[in-house]
This record gives sequence, C-alpha cells and structure tokens, in this order.
Amino acid sequence: MNQAAVIKTVQAPLAEGDWLPGLQAALTALAAFSGGTPAQAAATWDEATGLMVNLACLWPDAVPALPALNAMACLPTAPKPKQAADRVLRRLLNAYTLSLRDPTALPPVLVADWPAVRQVYNQIAAVQAVMHQWRLEPEAPNVQATLYGPVAVSTKELLATVGVKASFEPMAQPWATGFQGRAMTPVVVGEKSRDGRAGVGQQQEVLARAKALQLRHFPRTKRPAFVRQEQPTLYHEGSVQDYTVFDLEFSSGNVHEGMFITEIGAVKVRAGHIVDTFNVFVKVPAKHRLNVYSQRVTGIHEATLKTYGLPADQAARQFIDFIGSDVLLGFSMHGGDLPVLRRQFDLYPTAGRLIDVAQLAKRVGPMPGTPEVSLTRYRHYLGLSLLAHGALYDAVTTHALYAYLEGHPVAPEALVAEFEQVFARSLKGAPHDQN
Repeated sequence: MNQAAVIKTVQAPLAEGDWLPGLQAALTALAAFSGGTPAQAAATWDEATGLMVNLACLWPDAVPALPALNAMACLPTAPKPKQAADRVLRRLLNAYTLSLRDPTALPPVLVADWPAVRQVYNQIAAVQAVMHQWRLEPEAPNVQATLYGPVAVSTKELLATVGVKASFEPMAQPWATGFQGRAMTPVVVGEKSRDGRAGVGQQQEVLARAKALQLRHFPRTKRPAFVRQEQPTLYHEGSVQDYTVFDLEFSSGNVHEGMFITEIGAVKVRAGHIVDTFNVFVKVPAKHRLNVYSQRVTGIHEATLKTYGLPADQAARQFIDFIGSDVLLGFSMHGGDLPVLRRQFDLYPTAGRLIDVAQLAKRVGPMPGTPEVSLTRYRHYLGLSLLAHGALYDAVTTHALYAYLEGHPVAPEALVAEFEQVFARSLKGAPHDQN
C-alpha cells in the first residue's frame, strides 16, 4: 500500500454504526507503513471496558519483546460518529507516550530494558508526527520533532519518508531508583492524575514552619545577584560546585490580586553539600489579596502571611544578602520567578550569575524525555521525601536535580537528612560554615 492509500485509509471517517472495522483497517495500514507488525494490529470494543487497541503493532522490528511493557491503550467511550480514524488513533498514541515519559510510573524490571523502552517511545512519537504531517496543508511548514535517546533506524527512515524535520539528541542515563511503578496496566485516554492541591498536612506544616522561622541578618552583599537596572538575562557558563539555589511561591491573579511573592526559599551549597538555608514568608501587599488557587496549591493562607510574613522589601533585601556573591540556580525562572521579581521589585539578574536547571534538563532530555518537565516529576524521580509547592523544598529538589545532571547524584535519604539538619540550625539562628 503506497503512502497516498495509507493516508486515505487512516483519515477515513468511521462509520456511524459499525466503526470498528474502519479503525482496525487504519491501524493495520499505519503499522505496515511505519515499519511495525501489521499482524499484531488489534482493536476490540466492549461496553464495559471500552475500545482496547494493541499498539505493539507499531513498534519497530528492531525492538525486542518487552513483556513488562503493556502495549494496550484504552478509550473508555466510543468514537464520535463519522470521526476520522487518525483522530482516534492520535488520542490513543498521545496517552501512551505520556505514560512512557515518566519512569516513576514504570516498574523497576524495565530498568535494564530502558534503551528498548526509549526506542518504543520514539517510534510512537514518530508515528504521531507522521499523522500530524499528513494533516497539514501543502504550503504549511513541515512538522518538527526532537527525539531523545536511542532511535531505531527504521524510525528515522519513517520520519524522512514523510518529510518530518527530525533532530536526535542524547539522553541522560535514567536513575534506577526512579523506577517506582507497579506492573503496567492498559493506558486509559483522559485518565486524570492527582490535582496537586495541598492537603491538610501540608497546610499545617506551612503554618508550623512560619511560626518557627527566626529573623536572621546577613552582611550586605557587595555583588548583588539582582539590581534595579534593566539588562539582558545572561546565564553562567560552565559547572559550579558552590552556589545558592532559590525558588519562589507567588500569587498570580486578576488586577485586584496581582502578582506578588508569598514565600522565598533558598539553600546554599558548598562542594555539593547544603551548608545553609533561607526561608521567609512575605506579607500580601496593600490593596491586594491572595487568590484562592494559590492557597489551595501551596497551603499558604493569607492569614499566615498577615501574621508571620515579612514586609516584601525587607524579605527581598534579606534574600539578596543571603545569596551574597554566589552563582544562583533556579528552575524554569523565565516562567515565573524572574517576571515576579521584575514586576514587584523592578529587579533584574546580574549578568552571568544565573543557571537555569530546567534548561540544562532540556538539553540532555532527562527523565521525562521531552522539554515539558516539572519539579514535581523530578522530586518523585529523585526519590525525595519532600513536600511539593513549597519554595524551600523546591530549592532542595532543584539542587538534587543539578547534582544528578552533573553526573554526581546524591542518595535521597542522605540529602534529606542533611537538609533537615541544616534547616534545624537555621531555625535556631545558629551560625553556619559557608567556606
């Protein structure tokens, strides 16, 4: 079957009544065209379980059998009447690739087979790109795809055949302890993950920590990391062993709520070890209010900030002095931390003092394997028993991620114990050795 015939079959509208044969035909044609195994193409429908599709038919022949890698994807409801077959298949493939992005959802038995798992992921991602390319108008730019890690030769040939502009990047070796999932079950389209809201325990922890924090004083820095002068953001080049990692929690809402910092957290690192911590909560600016979403996600309530928060200018000054002359690490700072510092305080980072760990992660395509990364995923992957959506704890996670990317990962239990010990000294206002 030539490409034109495959496109016609794959994009054909499904019959209103007996739609399953059309979907089966599309899956079989797609498997044959993509270098898979058409004989394994199987789509079944049951009112109780929904549409079940075996995606192993799309795997390249070069990939060995992977019994622990469940190839089934499920669509709980029947396709819409006359919906094109490729629209249904793309939904199934998208859900499946999402399930393979995060090793924390994969069973430990797959650690040894990780190169083959990545080949499967890249093949399925390539098939998605092919179906996308087929949907474009002739004058539209070709689809661009970046695949991380091992890619089968047949996968590269598939992308070239349809004109997808593909680039291939190396991928960091996965950390074996990151594989924490149970035996894989069929991947369900539209299955939602936990909503990420702070539970009662996290709210109580925030309040207890806010009560315990002591006002600390640091020498006025002569080389501040942020200045009140607009300038381009220039990042630090090269690796560092001594640095400060920071993270902000902030409220971002409508004109009455505004964008303002609610918590600042930072850890100072020397030779790969945490030697000091910084943590403050920040009062809500006058004529503003903390939006409900921020309170639900972080567990930081407006009453807590009113009672235990520092005035914003004082908190920012302490934070800058704590950093001193260090190189400053953060995670995806362009997405929120730098804009809120600019908007609230008119502060701009000093040239050459920043390292964005999220950018480093994207370059090597680590754990999730695509640019869409999050600290929550990395926290699970690195095995850190820390709360999410807390500035201080996210700073620790960013430190752990940087160490992992630099090739000297820290045992999670040892890192958490070190952090807790240093943070306890900070609460007592005890001096810290930062040399």
